[in-house]
Amino acid sequence: MVLTAGFSTAIPQDGLDQPQRFWAVLAVALGLVMAVLDGAIANVALPTIATDVHASAHDSVSIINAYQIAVMMLLLPFASLGEILGYKRVFLGGIVLFTCASLGCALSMTLDQLTVARVIQGCGAAGQMSVSGALIRYAYPRAKLGQGLAINALVVAASTAAAPSIASAILAVAHWEWLFAINVPIGFACFGSPIGPCRSPSAPPCATTAPAPCSARSAWG
Repeated sequence: MVLTAGFSTAIPQDGLDQPQRFWAVLAVALGLVMAVLDGAIANVALPTIATDVHASAHDSVSIINAYQIAVMMLLLPFASLGEILGYKRVFLGGIVLFTCASLGCALSMTLDQLTVARVIQGCGAAGQMSVSGALIRYAYPRAKLGQGLAINALVVAASTAAAPSIASAILAVAHWEWLFAINVPIGFACFGSPIGPCRSPSAPPCATTAPAPCSARSAWG
C-alpha cells in the first residue's frame, strides 16, 4: 500500500505490527512528555533555583528562556535533518542529548552552568519533538493515522497542563534538582528492553529525493 500521497510505488508494509507499534509509540510519548514538561516545569521552582544559585530574579529568567529559544531555533533544522539521516537517528540523538543535559542541570551549581545545560537540553528536546509526528506517521497504518496523531496531541496537551502540578508535587518532597534528575531514568527507559524498536540500529536514511517513500520499518529501523 502507498503510505505517502503522490507516490505510486507500493511499499511492503503499512505501519508497524503489534506489539512493535505499541513500544514505538510509547517511546515517542516518553520523549514528548520529557520535552514538554521541561518547557514549563522549572517555572514553579524559579524563585528557589535563583536563591540556590545566587542569581537575581531578573537573571534567573534565562533558565526558562535558554530552553525555549533552543527548541524554537532547532525544530525546523532537526526536522530537515531527519529527512537526511533518518527520523529514528534524530529522535534517539535527541533523547541522549536531553538525558545527559538533564543530569547536567541537576548537578549545576551556578546560574551559568544551569543556563548552558538548559540550552543543551533544549537542543535534545528539539530533536525529539521535530520528528515525533513523522515517526507516528510510519508507526500507524494509514487507516489509523488519525488515532496516532490524536494520541500524540493528547500527550503534548496533557503534559503542558500537568507541568505545574507535577513540579509542585516533586518540590513538596524533594529539592529542585529532582525536577531535572527525574528525566534520567525516563530517558534510559527509551533504550530499555521494553522499547525494542527504538533501540535497534537505524536503517538507511529517508531522503526527500528518494524515488519512493520510506516504509515503516525503514523509518523505525
